[in-house]
Amino acid sequence: MKIAWRVIVSSMSCAGKAYEAWPEIEDLLKKNGVEYSEKITDHKYHAIELAAESLKEGYRKFLVIGGDGAMHEVLNGVYSQDEVSPSEVTLAIIPVGSGNDWARMHRIPTDFRAAVKLIAKGDSVVRYQDVARVKTMMDGKPYFRYMVNIGGLGFDARVCHNFDMAKSRGQAGDKQYLSSLVQGFVFYKCLNFKIKVDGRQFFKGPALSVALGIGKYCGGGMRQTPEAVFDDGLIDLTVVKKLSKLIFLSKIKRLYDGTLYEEEKHVVHTRGKLIEISANPYSYMEVDGETVGMTPVSVEIIPNAIKVVSDYR
Repeated sequence: MKIAWRVIVSSMSCAGKAYEAWPEIEDLLKKNGVEYSEKITDHKYHAIELAAESLKEGYRKFLVIGGDGAMHEVLNGVYSQDEVSPSEVTLAIIPVGSGNDWARMHRIPTDFRAAVKLIAKGDSVVRYQDVARVKTMMDGKPYFRYMVNIGGLGFDARVCHNFDMAKSRGQAGDKQYLSSLVQGFVFYKCLNFKIKVDGRQFFKGPALSVALGIGKYCGGGMRQTPEAVFDDGLIDLTVVKKLSKLIFLSKIKRLYDGTLYEEEKHVVHTRGKLIEISANPYSYMEVDGETVGMTPVSVEIIPNAIKVVSDYR
């Protein structure tokens, strides 16, 4: 087993900014005595392949240079193989993404110098966090992904799908995301959801969005699951019921200030270990900002699943 970090630099994160930042970060790693060997992605989902290959080579520690999508890929690379238990693996990040919500959850600084110094502290800043196993439908067949932060259905997933389609056409960046958001908001119609939590029906009816969280942050700092705890062995569930677009706009600040659950008329929430969701008509499912199929969906917690570098106290 190698003691060095396998650094995975995402050439896709933040429209290439992670790749551009790598020389500066590499210099900081050397100055702080962090042993590493790097690999650079050259296409979407390449980090999944690189993580699985690195485990076979003896690496057990992964340092992601990128954003939430890159961390999602590395996690799924770890779970794509069965030679090494994921609980033996440590994940860390130097956040160079658009949202950096996983890093925000673990209070990882966006300042490169401070982030590298945290990683250099070693085992003293390592702790376990939960992971969720997500089952969706893709092209009529069951499809599995693993979630490290937050997933969603309804409006959120539609926006994510629109943005993914734009990226596939070579259109990315903040302006394109805003365009996808506006497009989704103007044309989205609420779906009818049926949701079971640990085998019991929790919600039935029209809803704007459904969020499932191990962490509490998404979309660059929004808190759709504001009370989520990443190591409590539970998935937090938030359902925003059908409401007018005018009311929705008037409540947006609650998505950022952590008071969403005070909207008792429009929002219901709970926690559970297994959440099963269907929608009529179908809903896309997004996990860690990536579209991963559509309903029906089941999300199951895996407690204390993987080690992470965290400054959370």
